[in-house]
Amino acid sequence: MGQKKNHKLDGNHELPFVLIALSCSDSLLKLAWNINKKLNINLKESDTLIQAKENTTITFPVFIDNETCEVQYYSLISNKSLGVQLIKELPNIDFILEISWGTKKSDVIAIIKELKQIPGINAALEVDPAKIKRKSAFCSF
Repeated sequence: MGQKKNHKLDGNHELPFVLIALSCSDSLLKLAWNINKKLNINLKESDTLIQAKENTTITFPVFIDNETCEVQYYSLISNKSLGVQLIKELPNIDFILEISWGTKKSDVIAIIKELKQIPGINAALEVDPAKIKRKSAFCSF
């Protein structure tokens, strides 16, 4: 019998996620409604708020869908709140659509194509989390 192998988990294993930056003049509520309609998902306002690093009294609202699909979770996050930006490296971005778990590159391209068809969305593009110094998803499920 071969020697047993021991594997240690160091706790640094994060779930895969994709960030799609959205430039949109609509409100978060209207955008969530339009995305729900277009992508056939169910983003709902969450009790979870993301706090600003520099001032924890400033929070960023989040809409979440963790029920529609068993293999993907969606979070729509406002990038701006009270004049503060959640992701300072993206000053012209209004919202972030975060997709957690298994998402193929071809799926991301298709989602971006669908998002660009929504009236009010001026731009939709994938953001490399490493370029904004992000190692884990904003919303964990």
